[in-house]
Amino acid sequence: MTQAGAQAATGPFGRAMTAGYGALFGHQWPAWVGGILFGVLSIALFVWEKPWSVADGVRNWGDWLLNSVNVTDTRIIDPHLYSTSVLNLGIIAGAFAAALLARQFHVRGAPPWELIKGVVGGCLMGIGASLAFGCNIGGFFSATSALSLAGPAMMLGLLLGAIVGLKLLVWEVSYLELPQWLSRSGRSGSSGPSHTWRRLQPLAGVAVLAFGAALALLYDGLEYPTRAGLLGFGLVIGIIMQRTRFCFVRAFREPFMTGHADATRAVAIAIVISTIGFAYLKWADFKDWEVFVRDSFWLGSLLGGFIFGIGMSLAGGCASGSLWRAGEGHVKLWVALACFAVSASYFRVWLTESGRGERLGEAVFLPDYMSWEMAAGAVIVLMVLWFACMTWNERKQKLLMM
Repeated sequence: MTQAGAQAATGPFGRAMTAGYGALFGHQWPAWVGGILFGVLSIALFVWEKPWSVADGVRNWGDWLLNSVNVTDTRIIDPHLYSTSVLNLGIIAGAFAAALLARQFHVRGAPPWELIKGVVGGCLMGIGASLAFGCNIGGFFSATSALSLAGPAMMLGLLLGAIVGLKLLVWEVSYLELPQWLSRSGRSGSSGPSHTWRRLQPLAGVAVLAFGAALALLYDGLEYPTRAGLLGFGLVIGIIMQRTRFCFVRAFREPFMTGHADATRAVAIAIVISTIGFAYLKWADFKDWEVFVRDSFWLGSLLGGFIFGIGMSLAGGCASGSLWRAGEGHVKLWVALACFAVSASYFRVWLTESGRGERLGEAVFLPDYMSWEMAAGAVIVLMVLWFACMTWNERKQKLLMM
């Protein structure tokens, strides 16, 4: 049968389904689409339970692991019931399903040197997130949207850390001569998926989504409706992140490395939308004012953001970026996530037991010092300036470091 005959045989509905599938999974979505969707989703998450966060769920995995091997004795909620852990697992599963549906899943190995960078980067991200009481999502994205001054402070730290991390990468490429065994990729990183596996990936992706939906229904049936909703949110977030390549590392590093600002604009758009929604929910007393107003301004947020920024540059993924890239099959990000979990758990215990966690800063809620309109406006102006500055640099290439 000719191609035209095959298309005619499928009928209008079949052709529409094929076209829709191709639009969703045949190519990547624009970054700005992710910015709009994540701005809306962050508001929906706040309405459902609490603002979007990642680090406390990753730390919960570390707490569980260290408790299991008798290194610590931290009182925790089991990962399958801890809300942010469930959300994170949903993100990994959603990204996994999206990669399968797009025929992009592949276990991607990495040279030993890259795995070492994943270890160091993951440990630094865990330390930074502990100091800032949140990662690039909870400590910056959601905290800024929640009108906490700790968010912009962490933004500055992330920016400085990303610049230092980029300088380290430039130094590595320019001056560091590695022995062959450190720079040689493993077989899983050099061989692509077989033709048969590529053909079967979409079916596997549908199966993953079906399993996730069934698990959400199981949570609901066991009277855990909040966890059921968070798992659903996670699946959606993972799909969108994988399709838009939404990444905070790119947002902070790309303008200085390549000049590209698509990711920066996407993050700025998301924060503007999220801020408007958060401000209304708090102003109308639908949500408590102090939610995600971090006790880390200014030292904890600035220093934590700086350390986290270096770590995410070395690891090649931030907290949320590591989740969806892990779902795509990146072994380096599996390593980074494991080290992130353990270091965040152990360092938080040390901060608490030493009493140093109480000296990292204070909670500063902008509407306590100005009107609600001015507080939300200040955040929006900051995002507009970031958007405009990086767009200007994209055209003029004045801030490039490579």
